[in-house]
Amino acid sequence: MDAYPAEYVQHNLPFIVLSGLATSQEPSPPPPVTRVLPGRAVTAIASEIPPVTGKHAEALLQDFLSAAGADAPWNGRAPSRQGLAHGFRIRAVGRDFQLPPKKADAPTTPDAAPPGSPTIAAAASWTLHSPISPLSPGAAIFPDGVIAPSWVAKHQDYVPAVFLSFFDFATDPITNSLHDNQLKTEINRIKGQIQKSDYRTRYVVVLLSDKTILEAPDIEERLANIRRTTGLDPKNSLFFLPPNTSQVERRAFATSVLSTLQPICVEYYRDLTKHARRKKGRGTIPPPTAPPTRGTSQTLSYPGWGVRYDVKLGVFAEFRQEMDAAQRHYNFALEALFGPEGLFETTASWSPRWDEIRLLADIVALRHIRCQLWNNYPTSAAQTWLRYRYRLRDVLDRRGKGTANYGWQAWESRWSQVMAQVLRRAELPVFRIPQLEADPSSSALNTVYSLPEKQFPIGERLPPWDLLHHSGYWQKLSADHAKRRYLLAREMPEEDRTPPDMSPATRVSNRNQVYDQYLVPQPHEELPVPGVGSGFEHWKDISEKLQAAISEFQARGQNRKVNQLQLELARTLLHVKRFDDAFKVLQPLWQTMSWRREGWWALASEVLWALHECALRVQDQEAYLATEWELYSQVVPGKTRYKHDLMVCLNVFAQTDASDAKVNVRLDTRESISCLTASFAFSNVEGNVGEPLRSQVVLKSNARPGSMPIILSSLAFQFEGGLSEIQLTHDDENHKPSTESSAMFDITLEESVLPGQKPRWSGVADLTILPGQTKVFNFMLIFREAGNIDLDNCILKVIADRFHLTCSNVDLSSEQQPPAWWTKSEDGAKPRKLKGGSTTAIKILPKPPKMQIRLPNVRNQYYTDEAVTVAIEMINLEEEDTEAVLEVRLLGRAKDALGYSWLERPVSSPMKEVPPSLGGSMDMDLPGHIVGKLDQGARTTERICFTAPPDPADYALEVKVLYHLLSDRDIPISKIMIADLVFNAPFEASYDLNARVHSDPWPSYFELNEAESNINPDAVDAFGIAQKWGLRAKVASFADEQLIVKDVQVKVHGVHGGAACKVSKEFEIEETVVDPQILNEWSFSLDVRKNNLEERRPTALDTTLNVTWQRTLTENAPSVTSSLPIPRIQIPSSEPRVLASATRSGSVDSLVHLDYTLENPTMHFLTFELNMEASEEFGFSGSKLRALHLLPMSRQTVRFNVYPLVRGVWITPTLKVMDRYFNKSLKVQATEGLRVDKKGISVWIPEEVGAQPHA
Repeated sequence: MDAYPAEYVQHNLPFIVLSGLATSQEPSPPPPVTRVLPGRAVTAIASEIPPVTGKHAEALLQDFLSAAGADAPWNGRAPSRQGLAHGFRIRAVGRDFQLPPKKADAPTTPDAAPPGSPTIAAAASWTLHSPISPLSPGAAIFPDGVIAPSWVAKHQDYVPAVFLSFFDFATDPITNSLHDNQLKTEINRIKGQIQKSDYRTRYVVVLLSDKTILEAPDIEERLANIRRTTGLDPKNSLFFLPPNTSQVERRAFATSVLSTLQPICVEYYRDLTKHARRKKGRGTIPPPTAPPTRGTSQTLSYPGWGVRYDVKLGVFAEFRQEMDAAQRHYNFALEALFGPEGLFETTASWSPRWDEIRLLADIVALRHIRCQLWNNYPTSAAQTWLRYRYRLRDVLDRRGKGTANYGWQAWESRWSQVMAQVLRRAELPVFRIPQLEADPSSSALNTVYSLPEKQFPIGERLPPWDLLHHSGYWQKLSADHAKRRYLLAREMPEEDRTPPDMSPATRVSNRNQVYDQYLVPQPHEELPVPGVGSGFEHWKDISEKLQAAISEFQARGQNRKVNQLQLELARTLLHVKRFDDAFKVLQPLWQTMSWRREGWWALASEVLWALHECALRVQDQEAYLATEWELYSQVVPGKTRYKHDLMVCLNVFAQTDASDAKVNVRLDTRESISCLTASFAFSNVEGNVGEPLRSQVVLKSNARPGSMPIILSSLAFQFEGGLSEIQLTHDDENHKPSTESSAMFDITLEESVLPGQKPRWSGVADLTILPGQTKVFNFMLIFREAGNIDLDNCILKVIADRFHLTCSNVDLSSEQQPPAWWTKSEDGAKPRKLKGGSTTAIKILPKPPKMQIRLPNVRNQYYTDEAVTVAIEMINLEEEDTEAVLEVRLLGRAKDALGYSWLERPVSSPMKEVPPSLGGSMDMDLPGHIVGKLDQGARTTERICFTAPPDPADYALEVKVLYHLLSDRDIPISKIMIADLVFNAPFEASYDLNARVHSDPWPSYFELNEAESNINPDAVDAFGIAQKWGLRAKVASFADEQLIVKDVQVKVHGVHGGAACKVSKEFEIEETVVDPQILNEWSFSLDVRKNNLEERRPTALDTTLNVTWQRTLTENAPSVTSSLPIPRIQIPSSEPRVLASATRSGSVDSLVHLDYTLENPTMHFLTFELNMEASEEFGFSGSKLRALHLLPMSRQTVRFNVYPLVRGVWITPTLKVMDRYFNKSLKVQATEGLRVDKKGISVWIPEEVGAQPHA
């Protein structure tokens, strides 16, 4: 935008003048008003009061100037200060300021009129206009110009919307009156001067006091007097600042003043807009001050006046920051310029006004685009840019000098650069580059182009050039047109490039008609004839635009485009033989270009040869050597006459005493091209410690044919894991040149180990390699430690007389190639594919153990809680004697492993004691249970014992033998054997619990027992209510053999609920042989008694069934006690209950005595209603319906004699018991010998006397 007048390009902001604040002269004033706006009627605004000075005033001035928006982004998203809607154009002047003349001076030179022109009238009859109006003879655009940049400068730099004066406000009681009168006089005089200028500038005063109102109470009265006398509005025209304000208060004051002036400024420019709109709506062209007497006799046409007023309305809208209105007016102006009756159609291309109209059209289009970007219409802005370009090209082809000349390409380049600069000033959010340093977790992507705005339908396909791209795209476009400009300039004939003083007049006139010279030098200055002058520097113009484009693309991570632009920049610089600048561009491109990895060898070759040439020109030996190494590769297109010799390539540089040191260059094949490929391979993917392993190194040359051999000084491979490095060194003594295309050599490497470091292997070989040659080196490696080993890096070195070249990481992308192993053949060496994975990585396994481990007496299953002894037998099958230790672990699903202990070694074992080691020490340096020395072929047995877990579980027995050979104690060898141990429960049981009638009488509630009378706090005797229960255990064996049960008992672990429990067996204790899967029953009696009569809590029993058993298949097998869990027994004791029992009559056959025992364990007197229902199955004697009264803590038995009428069946007598007190029906509970079902209790009536009931 530097080619256009600054007044045209800058964004317009409300103009404010600060007068008399901390300065007597303006720091950087614009040109004098008389130079920009001619005329003698200049209004001078001056004051005799000195400016306000001091640190306080200077700080206040900076606070006001910080709101200036001249450098602010061209958008409405980032105001210059919080609290302000927009910025301002602020000028800080002294006490003197000049307002430009409102009207032009009257003509005073009648002699200048040509013959025949009308006589000039008296001065009083002149119709005067603005000094820069097309109607004023003294204006530069008189009589048919549209508008001049000075009109924009007038409102932006010379006619303020607000004139702000600063004065000191003294508070001396002696001089207060005099000081106030002086202030009022100056304020009124300045107001009068402004009013005299006929401008509508608003006058505002700021008073800076030396005391606060609290310190001088008369300040308020004095300020009111000044307001009345000067007519200043106290709300927005007179401001008061007390002294000693802080920085925050001072800044807030400046913001408050400017925010108050914002609506005043908007109203000022709105009045100017109304005035311009009224003049546009008149419909007639005003007469000029005097008829035109020079140039054309035509005045500005009516469409020209429309363009002028539309531009004015657009500029005033920008002053008001109403960018949508400004965009609309600029659009009207463009349509008027390019319309069928527009200025381009009515102005001759040879006229001086033609270039002025083009300049105005460029500025209006630029402002139109800026308004669209301000309003967030990116796609519309790009389309406006393109549409204006097409329309202007059409106009120039039809009415101008065409577009096939350097002038049009210069305009294309300038127009593209203008778009890039506008985008940078607009700072669109879509093109903002994320700051990854501030937020490393940010995943935001750089946007290359902006999506269409909402006014475009979703899914509408737009061409890519209609979308707004970032500024780098436009800088690249500008550079392309700058190149075409240079090409078209070179096509001009020499006679057109000759200076006018050296050419005929006809030729000069002809070139003015052929070449478009709009904002460009003339042909003889564009590209002068050699030897005449310097002319325009095209290379610098192209380079600057390419550099700007590179910075934009690089900031957005578009590296491929950056590489392309850097190459174009280097071509431009090499074309003008600027090798230093080209070297600075090519060196970073050579380091970062992606064309090597992607195989664009033509582009990579161009960069390499260009950098090679530049390095020679600038005497950079390191770059020359590095490019020589890359140019050796035949994948890079070469030059026929160039001789490649790496070992003496630096001889082209003169050697001086200061360059005795060798050139040191380090390269990485990930960032450079290597002419040599070095690969390493293991013969297997797995190896063992201590066993030789075949390995291979392949060195292959990809150098171009005809180049000289390369002699490597060393070739090293670095590894991760248990190997440090393998290095081959060149053998100068046994150097035998080989011309075969492929050759295989067997070499020997030596191992060296430094303390605290990994092993390293080294050897010598012939490392001279010819172009296209392949050398294969075979050797053996022995590893001392187990683990994974992987190739990490490859380093080859070339040491010559003048340089030291190191190339690392050579061809480590071997995972992309099938693994190969080279074998010897008749024609040399050939590769063959290897199966099994990568040949650059290997897993070294421990030395294979030959020690055998057996578990001779492990059973298929063990039983819980039994003692287990496991024998571990070891057999030494190694070829020599060993020393060994054992480690055993019992691993199960539980977190805690089973504990075990080692049994003493039997006398028959060959190891009766631990032998001393070779050094005479008893320490074997091996952890675990010491086995000791074991001869070759010998065997020994160790035993462990442990107790099986109490619950069924599965465990793994892990036996690990760790040993070493006596001949090689440094290599430990281990072997692990794992066996499964299954622990099952030997028995499973089910249980039946039946209520019984306790034979002991209940304690009386009204008598005191002897236990109760014994006042002993330590007594544990229970004297409460007693209950009897029967527990039947049904036990089945799940063992795979017969077991001998020696004892069965119920063990009480806990009694809850304040009671005591006694368990008694109901069988004889004797050894019983239990067969597998056979059910056995044992019965127990439980006597439960409450501790006292007041105990009401329910009782719960925690018990287990302990079965003591013994194996039968094992001699002298120990006895084992297994605990079988019994579900918790719940015994209610606080509610009434009914127990039924049946006995056979001893005197009457088939007669059954049915007893119902009613218990009242409560503290209440209860009454029960008994109702025995009749049945066809039996008859009974006793009360059918009766009432029974029970005292608290008592029980009573009711007997019914039942005579059955049927045989061989279960009869069901039904007795209904109702508790009147609780209004509750009691359920009859059966004791032993009775059956309970849904109907109630049942009694078995046998067919014959003494027969057992059916199940």
